[in-house]
Amino acid sequence: MTRTPAAPRTHPRTRLHAAATIAACAATLALTFTAAPGALAAPSQGPGLQTSSSVSALAGQAEQTLVAPVIVGLDPTRIRGTIVVSGKPEGTVRATVNGRVVLETSAAASIPLEAEVTSADVVNQQLIVGLQFLPAAQTMCVVSNATATLNNLVVDFSGTAKAPTTVGEFFPASVPAVVLPVPADPREDVSAAIITAAAAMSHRYPQASVSVVPEAKLEALASSLTAGSRVLSVVPDQGETGTRLATAAGLPQLILSGHDEQLRTAARALASDKTALAVTSSVTGLTSALPASPGLTQSLKDLGSTSLKLSGYGAPESYVGVSQSQFGGPVSSVKVQLKGTHTAVPDNAQAQLSVFWNDYLLSSRNLDGGDTFTVDADIPAGQLQAKNGLRIRLAALPAGGDCSGPAGVMPMEVTVDTAGSTLTGIRGGSTKAGFARFPQAFGQSVPVAFGDGDAQANTVNAATLVTSLQRDNASLLDTRVVSLDSLAGSSESGLVVGATADVANRLSAPLRLAEFRTISPDDVEYGVGSSAPFGVLEAFEQGGRDVLLLGAWAPENDTAAAAALQESLASHVSGTEGGWASLSRNLLVTQPSGTPVLLESNALVPQKAVTDDYRPYAWWIGGAVLVLGLAFALRTLLRTRRAKEARAYVDAEEQKAGKPAEQSHGN
Repeated sequence: MTRTPAAPRTHPRTRLHAAATIAACAATLALTFTAAPGALAAPSQGPGLQTSSSVSALAGQAEQTLVAPVIVGLDPTRIRGTIVVSGKPEGTVRATVNGRVVLETSAAASIPLEAEVTSADVVNQQLIVGLQFLPAAQTMCVVSNATATLNNLVVDFSGTAKAPTTVGEFFPASVPAVVLPVPADPREDVSAAIITAAAAMSHRYPQASVSVVPEAKLEALASSLTAGSRVLSVVPDQGETGTRLATAAGLPQLILSGHDEQLRTAARALASDKTALAVTSSVTGLTSALPASPGLTQSLKDLGSTSLKLSGYGAPESYVGVSQSQFGGPVSSVKVQLKGTHTAVPDNAQAQLSVFWNDYLLSSRNLDGGDTFTVDADIPAGQLQAKNGLRIRLAALPAGGDCSGPAGVMPMEVTVDTAGSTLTGIRGGSTKAGFARFPQAFGQSVPVAFGDGDAQANTVNAATLVTSLQRDNASLLDTRVVSLDSLAGSSESGLVVGATADVANRLSAPLRLAEFRTISPDDVEYGVGSSAPFGVLEAFEQGGRDVLLLGAWAPENDTAAAAALQESLASHVSGTEGGWASLSRNLLVTQPSGTPVLLESNALVPQKAVTDDYRPYAWWIGGAVLVLGLAFALRTLLRTRRAKEARAYVDAEEQKAGKPAEQSHGN
């Protein structure tokens, strides 16, 4: 049984008018349809779908939701899970399915959730489960900090999953998992298309599990996947780019075929919802334009906050997540401008609006003198991270500060204009070199270069890392495979996979792929010697651009050990809770036995390869010191000679004047 992440606050997609959809699609997606072959065999059905992510609702917060995909042909029959309440469990916990209340009970430390559901609860092939925590009636100034969390949601189904018969059906609104198999010896254009397809699937299905595996491991992985999972394969073909449906390991399979740049472009087009227009089982001429990069000015609505209201006395607040990638690349600072309206502040009452950025207070102002407000604040570079949080807090006291009245009596209310409130970034850097600069350092373009080694392993590892990066990137990443010489000679930030010692030396990586002695005990004791191979994922700045490098070192050129270490690192990043955002510092190091360790490169005892980099500078410095020493000695010699000449001249002049030389010298 696979576990499929589920994101909170996900809402069903709206259906567009057919004519409008076709008109919009015509500009961005070109599809030429061919005849459809027979239907595919239906895959076996699992007993239920379990989500690994949870959804939490603060006391008094609006309903929070998570989504479970429903496969065509399956009917949901029951949902099961556990609701845990942290803090003081006072109030009512409510659970809904597509707005229908299925549980409403008094809060407790642990509440079992088990409710019957039907196909009538399904919207756009999705089951939307909501959670809300209604606090007990309190005095107007008391705010509960309790939280209700729904964990391990399981949806039981009946029926048999219907295999897709068209390309459009292959891409429903949501899927539990997508697997991309990599052939044994992929051509460069196939590798590029697989990496691009991995980014496309991660972007299109942010809640799905996206896995890239060697083709030989597909059967074993597919046996553990739930009904509705998909297999996406890329194969070389010298003809026109096209897709066709098939079955692989008992799962629906889409085979994308073609060659060169057209194959990669077709893989990128799979990220578009416009593939729903493909109403046959085979498609040719698949293409799509690269979506425009986000601009430097983003409204709160652009950032996903369609409405933002604060009401009541006490200190209600709201949160908006902001990543640097939402500005289309790294920014050095951000200017915040918030606009909105508020209810009149009663006489003798108090109301303040405060704005925080990553718990740093940006601005605070009293709400008085009218019913509108504007807050302008600048976020310095020191407060910017890859992922950030904007919090808006209303602090209000009733007239006279009397909090004894019931909640809801003439409450204060603030409404933020999410369309008119903006964040404007200034392009530049704001974090030191390391993992914190990614994925925003790429902007929208990710050149990928392979070092020496197995093309299949390099493709799997590159696609796995790109999947993790795409999870944290707001827009679709445009990946492409380039030569190592091209990447090394360019000014673009990029990803290097399968790096060798020569590659690490060429790019001046902080940890070279050679034996190193130890790490500072102040950080963590972690020794590596000739008998201990290691793998490393490095994030560093080189030549004014940022580079990610995956490589390994093993004694006696043990390529199998080095390959296994690189695979384990890529899998670790992909499988870690929080994904790419969980990385810090600039090195992730692992050995055959042990958990990968995050390190800072300045904790390493310098390797010979690193010190050799500075040897030419040492010779130049030594030469410069020698030249300066000779110049100083020459200057001293000349000054001494000039002093003697001057003294002889004075003596001669005094003798001409008839004065004894001894007298002139005071002897």
